[in-house]
Amino acid sequence: MKHLRWLAFVCVIAIALAACGRSSSPTSSQTTPTTTGPATPTGSTSKGAFGTSGVVCKPGKPTGSPANGVTASDIHIATFSDAGFVGRPGLNQELFDTATVFSKWCNDAGGINGRKIIVDQRDAKLFDDKARMVESCVQDFMVVGGGAVFDQDGADIRLGCLMPEIAGYAVSPKARGADLLIQPIPNAVGSIPIGDYQYLAKKYPAATKAYGVLTGDIDTTKIVARQGDEAAKSLGWTKVYDDLYPPTGATDWTPTAQKIKDAGVKGLLWTGEPENLAKLMQALTDIGYQLDFVRTDANHYDDKLITTGGPAIKNTYIRTVFTPFELAKPGTPTQEYLDLFKKYLPNGKAKAALGLQAWSAWLLFATAANECGNDLTRKCAYDNAHKISAWTGGGLHATVDLSSPKAPACFTELVASSSGFKIADDLKKTEGIFHCDPKSVYTLTGDYGKGATLADVGKTLADFK
Repeated sequence: MKHLRWLAFVCVIAIALAACGRSSSPTSSQTTPTTTGPATPTGSTSKGAFGTSGVVCKPGKPTGSPANGVTASDIHIATFSDAGFVGRPGLNQELFDTATVFSKWCNDAGGINGRKIIVDQRDAKLFDDKARMVESCVQDFMVVGGGAVFDQDGADIRLGCLMPEIAGYAVSPKARGADLLIQPIPNAVGSIPIGDYQYLAKKYPAATKAYGVLTGDIDTTKIVARQGDEAAKSLGWTKVYDDLYPPTGATDWTPTAQKIKDAGVKGLLWTGEPENLAKLMQALTDIGYQLDFVRTDANHYDDKLITTGGPAIKNTYIRTVFTPFELAKPGTPTQEYLDLFKKYLPNGKAKAALGLQAWSAWLLFATAANECGNDLTRKCAYDNAHKISAWTGGGLHATVDLSSPKAPACFTELVASSSGFKIADDLKKTEGIFHCDPKSVYTLTGDYGKGATLADVGKTLADFK
């Protein structure tokens, strides 16, 4: 039952703004260095450039060992995932896959000023994040493009060895609000994006007078639900229903569907995983009840929602800051990302929201590290990344300000139905496919925890080199 409980936890990391991993290719080793051989890059107009980025990977003649994990020939980078978790082999394998593809592509272009990237795959296996972080502190320069479900376990260890991280995703408030952490898609502790709430309120005004909240009975997801509930209340919405479901999902969703109907819920704020939402919507259909809308997170941008729910999937809205795969076409960064997977790891998990986030993290690392030249230190790379005020992951996603801890103000709205996913055609676009408005970010007033600090481990920024 312990594994089942935490398995359910894994799949409701909606705050990661990405899909729950479903690869069937587990990674068995705890630490797996990967190196690259020669190959021809694909998709880029300039070698070592991705999408709209400049050249970030290129040859050079590096000398010396300016930092831990850095030699004259290579750079050891840690990527965390839970792919070896026995409860779901291959969990979030896309984080490892993306690291492999990016490092091969970058190394083929010359590496980081001539230093080749060596990826050390740190498999936390759900329960071993602390042990893997201890190993990483000894061997690695930085942590890039990964994430672990129990990331709070390694947060103090990482800060204790003064190792910065550019995360693929961060889950716990302790980790996502930690010092020396940069998220290419900021997932702030103190603010929340509410543009999709504003959009739904305009589209379904009557439904906001009778909304419900439903989430799994797990502390972290309850925090996510509480934050969303606070956001809805700040907009004047009226709640008529608030409930929890078992961490492993309900064996029969009909009683829950009946409660929703009896309460007169018109709009549902759901935190969970796609299969469970699909089963709930099937149950609602079976009792003849139709919600005006369901609002959920980006982990539901997953074919499992459609294949499981079928005709029951209607008016389901998913907020994202990424250009969806449905819009990938030749010449676009999204298609270039898919092409690089096809070239370097054709059996890898390419179509995953977490993979896109991880790629943005890796590109950010390469951009920042490239600017350091030969003198590649942790502080130089971190400072270069942190100062960027307009980051798009080479055109993969909406513009975000990495110098600010606030949630991003841009988004687009995906609508899920039995026929698939599409962008809402009635959302006003202000930047490409995205709607951007500073008023789309809400500052939370509730207490949802705080991030780990250097002071917590007896360190200061003066110690950071």
